Amino acid sequence: MKTSELLKRIEEAFEKKLEEKTGWGRKELLSAYRSAVNEVLLEIADKAVKEEGKENE
Repeated sequence: MKTSELLKRIEEAFEKKLEEKTGWGRKELLSAYRSAVNEVLLEIADKAVKEEGKENE
């Protein structure tokens, strides 16, 4: 995955989280951003593990 694609996915996940609430503080924004980053990275890691498993079959 290209870096630009990764950043785009993170941006999309973060925007989705921002839409979930209307009142945000600094800590909540930071938490939502970290959550979005983790969500995307876990998704990519899961995909890589599945692909690696297919290659080893």
